[in-house]
Amino acid sequence: MHKAKTARLALAIAGMMVGGSAAAQSLTLEQRLAQLEEKIARDEQQQKEASAGTTNTFRFSGYARSGLLINDKGRGGRAGPAISPASSIGGDAHIGRLGNEKDHYIELGFHNQTRFSNGSWANFKALLADGSSSPDPWVQNNDNNLNIRQVYVEMGDLPSFGGAAQHASLWAGKRFDGDNFDLHFTDTDIVFLGGTGGGISNLQWNEQWRSDFSIYGRSFGDLGSSRYDDNNVQNLLLTSNQFYGNWQWMLTGMSANGNDELKGRASTTGSYALRSDDTAKHGVFTMLAWHDKNRFYGLAPGSSTHAIQWGKGLGAETRQIGGDGDLTRNASALRLATFGVMPLSDRWSVAPSLLAQHSEDRYRKGDRYDWATINLRASQAITENFALQYEASWLYMDLKPNGRSYQDGGSIATYNAVKGDVYKLTFAPTFKVGNINDMLVRPEIRLFATWMNWSKALDNYALNDDFGSAGFTAGGSWNFGVQAEVWF
Repeated sequence: MHKAKTARLALAIAGMMVGGSAAAQSLTLEQRLAQLEEKIARDEQQQKEASAGTTNTFRFSGYARSGLLINDKGRGGRAGPAISPASSIGGDAHIGRLGNEKDHYIELGFHNQTRFSNGSWANFKALLADGSSSPDPWVQNNDNNLNIRQVYVEMGDLPSFGGAAQHASLWAGKRFDGDNFDLHFTDTDIVFLGGTGGGISNLQWNEQWRSDFSIYGRSFGDLGSSRYDDNNVQNLLLTSNQFYGNWQWMLTGMSANGNDELKGRASTTGSYALRSDDTAKHGVFTMLAWHDKNRFYGLAPGSSTHAIQWGKGLGAETRQIGGDGDLTRNASALRLATFGVMPLSDRWSVAPSLLAQHSEDRYRKGDRYDWATINLRASQAITENFALQYEASWLYMDLKPNGRSYQDGGSIATYNAVKGDVYKLTFAPTFKVGNINDMLVRPEIRLFATWMNWSKALDNYALNDDFGSAGFTAGGSWNFGVQAEVWF
């Protein structure tokens, strides 16, 4: 501090000697030095007062999964929760993910919180993510998808705010909405709202009722598509989230001016599908949900979540809100989700789930897509650090595309109407650290064996679909492997 003060004083003296005014020259050198020392002292005192009571806390967080998957022919297997034809309709008709993933995905979060002496705080968060399906230790091609998925600032407990906003927070930047929630065991977003924008959170009207409001701008499409490169804001979404006790009511209105003018062109979502001549430019989405963190369907200790969702126009994409620009003006969707986790004993825990969706006039007038998926994961603790995990999945679909077409190389093909089922069974010996009975504690290292089969009719949905492709047809297939998963 003494050296810095001396340096500032020396610079100031040099400046005076070079550029002093006539009035300043009338002062003695001692007087001018005294004035400078007084000014420097005032500046230092102001800096001390500004930093007094201010604390900074940095935190690093992360999520990662990485695994090796080999089929019964000794080659790399095909897998994924979203592998079926129904999963191309909104991206959420998933089967269980246990022993059914071969990708390598990582998220690295950087969080800094500053707390001030007046009680207010400010947070900065950045989230980097990368995904790859290559098993090689160095990947230098389009298989990489490095993204800055979040970068935003949030501030709260502002002294000038009062009433319902006394403990509210303001935020702006690029982020996942704080009210999103998902079903981990099938890697399914129940609701995913995100983009770049701003909002106010935690307006507390009384002990039971609070509100969040936000506006987001985003482009259509999903992370990881190699065929989607539009970085412009295409859809504006205004959202209200109301919470009363365990209840959540979400309402989103959206507008994508000009989206209806992109007639008969390639999909805005990065898929090979072609758009209709009746695409929407407005939409509405709403959801009513119940979150119980303490009881499993009111029957036993555990947790459970239930949601019913409805959307119209651009709002008929009920998973990734505002993410599908191919929906028609009359598109509608109704979706149901219910899931939970329950410890049965000191050694057994189960996590059942049910998701179902009906949508019509989605991509073509008169089309209809219906699907339902049930998943059950169970964990049996053997020792303090070893458990046996089991998972059974069933997915039913009845897809009627009604003339929807897609690009297949240099030609145009049409999606076929199909109806059938998908089945998956997994056995996974698992090593873990922490509470062996908690199904949502990580890290885990798993060995696994997975059997999957599906109705032969599903092989005919599309020429470029996984089902029905060379070496991957109905009749049953085995995958074996090892996977690590961690979050902190």
